[in-house]
Amino acid sequence: MLINEPGSNSSAIRLWLARYAKFVVAMTFVLILIGGHTTTAGAGMAFPDWPLSHGSVNPDGWWENFLQRLEHGHRLTAETVGLLIGILCAWIWRSKWSVPLAAGMSVLLAVAAKTAGAEAKMVAHVGLWSSALTFAGLILWQTRRDEHAETAPVRWLAFTAFVGVLVQATLGGLRVTIESGGDPGTATAFRVFHGCFAQAELCLLVAIATMLSPVWARIASGSQLRSVARLGWITSALIFGQLIVGATMRHLGAGLAITTWPQASADGSWLPKMHNSLIDLNFAHTRAGAALVALLTVILSLRGIGYAAGDVRIIRPAALLIALVAAQCTLGLLVIWNGRPPIITTLHVVNGAALLAATVLLAARAGRAGWLSADRTVSTPGLQLVGVAA
Repeated sequence: MLINEPGSNSSAIRLWLARYAKFVVAMTFVLILIGGHTTTAGAGMAFPDWPLSHGSVNPDGWWENFLQRLEHGHRLTAETVGLLIGILCAWIWRSKWSVPLAAGMSVLLAVAAKTAGAEAKMVAHVGLWSSALTFAGLILWQTRRDEHAETAPVRWLAFTAFVGVLVQATLGGLRVTIESGGDPGTATAFRVFHGCFAQAELCLLVAIATMLSPVWARIASGSQLRSVARLGWITSALIFGQLIVGATMRHLGAGLAITTWPQASADGSWLPKMHNSLIDLNFAHTRAGAALVALLTVILSLRGIGYAAGDVRIIRPAALLIALVAAQCTLGLLVIWNGRPPIITTLHVVNGAALLAATVLLAARAGRAGWLSADRTVSTPGLQLVGVAA
């Protein structure tokens, strides 16, 4: 519950840090786009091994094979985003040596493992995890400092985002290795976890970028916006739940378990005549969940605009929600009516992530405005955590 006020000696650094944080969010959307289309195209098992692809960092012919291009491209993009998140974490902690030292340790131990005769897969794991552990240790060493450029909330959110990207990579890797090992049921569960955890990681990065942005310090106070913040976090949780149901439906192949809309049966009934796990899951996502999310998002948007008192920093994300929820409903209908076309299906996934991110943005900004209205500011530079007080 702190408020970020840029200091005269660090305002330029913070401005570039804020811009970089937004860039990381944008790259995360690119990753979700590529990962989503990999799933849509059924390319998730184009390579049966991990962290290497056919035992290689750069397998032969992967660009010429469409499914391999998607999956290997997904892995390369994930590695890039992981590095960007690591740099963001190091920048926030002002730990300038953590990234190069982690990279150096990775190379050193990987070379040592290869020299000792370890197989390529083991060498890759040694390089990956030695880098991650070295980086985490160097960041945690920074807690010994008496002063930090950023306050505890944003620092620990950044460290959590770094740990989160490691968890995300592990979930993706386990999905591949478990399915290669002959257990597709468990692998499907990891596919769902992998897809949903990506949304949670996105929320963390959006929160960090929001709190680092210069806009954060210019939001006007407003006591009525505390109710907007509460509703915003409730809506965020509901959207996340809807995404979980959607991911489960998607990975179980139930996206067209009901092929009509708004009717749920061929005879024109609005309720399905037959019931099984796939049909009920589809109905929960495409009807009940979709209607509830759309209704609550519209209410949140209108309340945000109504209570913003002309503050465009609240009005803009609130208005964006209307556009995103309209686009999400439209894309969902096009998926059903056109038999799940790949591009539209993937855009539906990405737009759902954008809807969640915009809701988190609005809830965070409204929470800050509500907190300011309670006159609970601090005099030192820092960052406010939203949601508890709001």
